[in-house]
Amino acid sequence: MTILVHISDVHFGDADSAKLEAALSAFEQIKPDCVLMTGDLTQEGKREEFAQAEAWFKLVKAPIVGCPGNHDTPMFNLARRLANPFGRYNRLGLRTTWQSNDSSIHIEAANSARGLQWRLDWSQGDYGQSEVIEALDRLGRSRAEHKVLALHHPPQTPVGASVTSEPLGLKRFVKHLNLNRPDLLLCGHVHAAFDFPAPVLAGVRVMTVPSLASSRERGFGSGFGVLNFAADNGTIVRTIWRYQEGSFKEVTEPSKGTADISG
Repeated sequence: MTILVHISDVHFGDADSAKLEAALSAFEQIKPDCVLMTGDLTQEGKREEFAQAEAWFKLVKAPIVGCPGNHDTPMFNLARRLANPFGRYNRLGLRTTWQSNDSSIHIEAANSARGLQWRLDWSQGDYGQSEVIEALDRLGRSRAEHKVLALHHPPQTPVGASVTSEPLGLKRFVKHLNLNRPDLLLCGHVHAAFDFPAPVLAGVRVMTVPSLASSRERGFGSGFGVLNFAADNGTIVRTIWRYQEGSFKEVTEPSKGTADISG
């Protein structure tokens, strides 16, 4: 059994310190093989926010794979957002790829966010960026049983979400997807737990998680996901851990898509 913890939208600068401490305690209990962070690590992309994130990551006793989100650019520095939007994030040196010890699981994380766009809502993603396509192609060449792509933005807005996700570049992405189909697409951005086959990606299974510690709970509370990859039968099962009464606890929630998808 390989265990992956999926966190997102931590929002250092607006993060609840009690939740951050509780998350570390939960990780100690779960003992994940890898922790995946799918963007919006900071609130405004400030140096001090990244410093807080770096200090917290040092307390996580597992390999960390990550990708940035739209909040990880210097939000109020237009010149820096144009010239080097993710420089501060990149200096963290987080991994963008990980494989399990038995090579059965291969994760690729890539940046779907942009510092600026030619549309009013610059917070939206872009699946057509070269970094995203290259990550998808690497998964296509992998011989792993389970291939996981991690991006901040879901390919479409899940039904029931209070935050929209309308990334550009889907046509280019789908062209490469036909040859390099991942088993899972793990995302953040919407601050809620969803598990659905994405029609715009020909049914690729998409999972999102709540914000880990932001005050913007969007009506869904704080939490993270735990994915269990069973070695004996190829199944992938996810549970959600939610912050309740001072700690993160595994909860029973309606979920779909937990059937065997290894084929």
